[in-house]
Amino acid sequence: MKAIFVILSALAASVLATPVLSERQLETQADEIDKLIAVVQGHTANINKTTAAAPANPDLLQQTAAANALAPDFDGITKALTAATTILTKRALGLDKEARGTATCGGDCLLIKVKFLVWEIACTLKFVIIKLGLACVLIYLTPLILALSGLLKCLDKVVAGLLFAVKGILSAVLGAVAGGLLGLIL
Repeated sequence: MKAIFVILSALAASVLATPVLSERQLETQADEIDKLIAVVQGHTANINKTTAAAPANPDLLQQTAAANALAPDFDGITKALTAATTILTKRALGLDKEARGTATCGGDCLLIKVKFLVWEIACTLKFVIIKLGLACVLIYLTPLILALSGLLKCLDKVVAGLLFAVKGILSAVLGAVAGGLLGLIL
Protein backbone atom coordinates (compact mmCIF):
# COMPACT_ATOMS: atom_id res chain seq x y z
CA MET A 1 0.00 0.00 0.00
CA LYS A 2 2.85 2.39 0.82
CA ALA A 3 4.48 1.59 -2.52
CA ILE A 4 1.32 2.53 -4.41
CA PHE A 5 1.06 5.78 -2.44
CA VAL A 6 4.71 6.63 -3.20
CA ILE A 7 4.26 5.85 -6.90
CA LEU A 8 1.09 7.96 -7.14
CA SER A 9 2.76 10.82 -5.26
CA ALA A 10 5.75 10.72 -7.61
CA LEU A 11 3.44 10.65 -10.64
CA ALA A 12 1.44 13.62 -9.31
CA ALA A 13 4.62 15.57 -8.61
CA SER A 14 5.93 14.96 -12.13
CA VAL A 15 2.62 16.03 -13.68
CA LEU A 16 2.61 19.25 -11.65
CA ALA A 17 6.27 19.97 -12.43
CA THR A 18 5.93 19.53 -16.20
CA PRO A 19 4.25 22.91 -16.94
CA VAL A 20 6.93 24.70 -14.92
CA LEU A 21 9.71 22.97 -16.81
CA SER A 22 8.17 23.61 -20.21
CA GLU A 23 7.58 27.29 -19.34
CA ARG A 24 11.24 27.61 -18.27
CA GLN A 25 12.25 25.86 -21.48
CA LEU A 26 10.29 28.37 -23.58
CA GLU A 27 11.86 31.27 -21.67
CA THR A 28 15.43 30.05 -22.20
CA GLN A 29 14.72 29.32 -25.84
CA ALA A 30 13.31 32.82 -26.28
CA ASP A 31 16.45 34.28 -24.69
CA GLU A 32 18.61 32.30 -27.10
CA ILE A 33 16.49 33.42 -30.08
CA ASP A 34 16.89 37.05 -28.92
CA LYS A 35 20.68 36.63 -28.90
CA LEU A 36 20.53 34.96 -32.32
CA ILE A 37 18.40 37.78 -33.75
CA ALA A 38 20.96 40.36 -32.57
CA VAL A 39 23.82 38.47 -34.25
CA VAL A 40 21.83 37.93 -37.46
CA GLN A 41 20.82 41.60 -37.62
CA GLY A 42 24.48 42.61 -37.46
CA HIS A 43 25.31 40.34 -40.38
CA THR A 44 22.23 41.29 -42.42
CA ALA A 45 23.09 44.98 -41.98
CA ASN A 46 26.54 44.29 -43.44
CA ILE A 47 25.04 42.22 -46.26
CA ASN A 48 22.53 44.94 -47.12
CA LYS A 49 25.24 47.61 -47.07
CA THR A 50 27.56 45.58 -49.32
CA THR A 51 24.74 44.65 -51.69
CA ALA A 52 23.52 48.24 -51.94
CA ALA A 53 27.04 49.34 -52.92
CA ALA A 54 27.01 46.96 -55.91
CA PRO A 55 26.19 48.51 -59.30
CA ALA A 56 22.58 48.40 -60.54
CA ASN A 57 23.22 45.87 -63.32
CA PRO A 58 26.42 44.11 -62.30
CA ASP A 59 28.32 42.01 -64.77
CA LEU A 60 29.59 38.56 -63.87
CA LEU A 61 32.86 39.82 -62.38
CA GLN A 62 31.05 42.39 -60.23
CA GLN A 63 28.54 39.77 -59.09
CA THR A 64 31.32 37.40 -58.12
CA ALA A 65 33.25 40.13 -56.29
CA ALA A 66 30.13 41.17 -54.37
CA ALA A 67 29.28 37.55 -53.52
CA ASN A 68 32.83 37.00 -52.23
CA ALA A 69 32.50 40.15 -50.09
CA LEU A 70 29.22 38.80 -48.68
CA ALA A 71 30.65 35.36 -47.90
CA PRO A 72 31.91 36.15 -44.35
CA ASP A 73 28.51 37.49 -43.31
CA PHE A 74 26.62 34.55 -44.83
CA ASP A 75 29.09 32.31 -43.02
CA GLY A 76 28.52 34.23 -39.79
CA ILE A 77 24.75 33.75 -40.02
CA THR A 78 25.19 30.06 -40.79
CA LYS A 79 27.51 29.56 -37.79
CA ALA A 80 25.16 31.50 -35.49
CA LEU A 81 22.17 29.42 -36.62
CA THR A 82 24.12 26.18 -36.12
CA ALA A 83 25.33 27.21 -32.65
CA ALA A 84 21.83 28.25 -31.59
CA THR A 85 20.40 24.97 -32.88
CA THR A 86 22.93 23.02 -30.81
CA ILE A 87 22.04 24.96 -27.66
CA LEU A 88 18.29 24.79 -28.24
CA THR A 89 18.40 21.07 -28.99
CA LYS A 90 20.18 20.44 -25.68
CA ARG A 91 17.53 22.49 -23.91
CA ALA A 92 14.69 20.69 -25.68
CA LEU A 93 16.17 17.36 -24.58
CA GLY A 94 16.77 18.62 -21.04
CA LEU A 95 20.56 18.25 -21.31
CA ASP A 96 21.34 21.92 -20.58
CA LYS A 97 20.94 22.15 -16.80
CA GLU A 98 22.42 25.65 -16.57
CA ALA A 99 19.72 27.30 -18.70
CA ARG A 100 17.71 29.95 -16.92
CA GLY A 101 15.16 32.23 -18.55
CA THR A 102 14.73 35.85 -17.54
CA ALA A 103 11.60 36.93 -19.40
CA THR A 104 8.22 35.30 -19.67
CA CYS A 105 7.70 34.06 -23.20
CA GLY A 106 5.17 31.41 -24.13
CA GLY A 107 4.69 29.50 -27.35
CA ASP A 108 3.06 32.43 -29.18
CA CYS A 109 5.88 34.77 -28.15
CA LEU A 110 8.49 32.29 -29.33
CA LEU A 111 6.64 31.87 -32.63
CA ILE A 112 6.70 35.65 -33.16
CA LYS A 113 10.44 35.81 -32.43
CA VAL A 114 11.18 33.01 -34.88
CA LYS A 115 8.97 34.59 -37.54
CA PHE A 116 10.88 37.85 -37.07
CA LEU A 117 14.19 36.00 -37.44
CA VAL A 118 13.04 34.27 -40.62
CA TRP A 119 11.63 37.55 -41.97
CA GLU A 120 14.98 39.29 -41.34
CA ILE A 121 16.90 36.57 -43.18
CA ALA A 122 14.37 36.21 -46.02
CA CYS A 123 14.19 39.95 -46.77
CA THR A 124 17.97 40.17 -46.90
CA LEU A 125 18.15 37.15 -49.20
CA LYS A 126 15.53 38.67 -51.48
CA PHE A 127 17.50 41.92 -51.73
CA VAL A 128 20.70 40.04 -52.55
CA ILE A 129 19.02 37.80 -55.11
CA ILE A 130 17.29 40.72 -56.85
CA LYS A 131 20.45 42.83 -56.96
CA LEU A 132 23.11 40.19 -57.68
CA GLY A 133 21.23 37.12 -58.88
CA LEU A 134 20.92 33.70 -57.31
CA ALA A 135 23.73 31.90 -59.12
CA CYS A 136 26.60 33.85 -57.55
CA VAL A 137 25.38 33.46 -53.96
CA LEU A 138 23.81 30.00 -54.08
CA ILE A 139 26.99 28.39 -52.76
CA TYR A 140 26.65 30.52 -49.59
CA LEU A 141 22.86 30.30 -49.31
CA THR A 142 22.64 26.51 -49.31
CA PRO A 143 24.47 26.01 -45.97
CA LEU A 144 22.62 29.00 -44.50
CA ILE A 145 19.21 27.57 -45.48
CA LEU A 146 20.18 24.13 -44.17
CA ALA A 147 21.24 25.67 -40.84
CA LEU A 148 17.96 27.61 -40.69
CA SER A 149 16.12 24.37 -41.42
CA GLY A 150 17.84 22.65 -38.51
CA LEU A 151 16.86 25.46 -36.16
CA LEU A 152 13.26 25.42 -37.34
CA LYS A 153 12.95 21.66 -37.03
CA CYS A 154 14.36 21.83 -33.50
CA LEU A 155 11.89 24.53 -32.50
CA ASP A 156 8.94 22.92 -34.28
CA LYS A 157 8.97 20.29 -31.53
CA VAL A 158 8.27 23.05 -28.99
CA VAL A 159 6.04 25.37 -31.04
CA ALA A 160 3.49 23.43 -33.05
CA GLY A 161 2.89 24.73 -36.57
CA LEU A 162 6.16 26.63 -36.80
CA LEU A 163 7.24 25.09 -40.11
CA PHE A 164 3.86 25.92 -41.67
CA ALA A 165 4.12 29.56 -40.54
CA VAL A 166 7.67 29.88 -41.86
CA LYS A 167 6.69 28.36 -45.20
CA GLY A 168 4.13 31.15 -45.58
CA ILE A 169 6.70 33.83 -44.81
CA LEU A 170 9.26 32.45 -47.25
CA SER A 171 6.67 32.07 -50.00
CA ALA A 172 5.45 35.64 -49.49
CA VAL A 173 8.90 37.22 -49.36
CA LEU A 174 10.88 35.16 -51.86
CA GLY A 175 8.11 34.27 -54.32
CA ALA A 176 9.25 31.89 -57.05
CA VAL A 177 12.69 31.37 -55.50
CA ALA A 178 11.02 30.08 -52.33
CA GLY A 179 10.05 26.80 -54.00
CA GLY A 180 13.65 25.69 -54.40
CA LEU A 181 14.71 26.96 -50.99
CA LEU A 182 11.69 25.40 -49.28
CA GLY A 183 12.83 22.06 -50.65
CA LEU A 184 15.92 22.41 -48.50
CA ILE A 185 13.95 23.35 -45.37
CA LEU A 186 11.01 20.96 -45.39
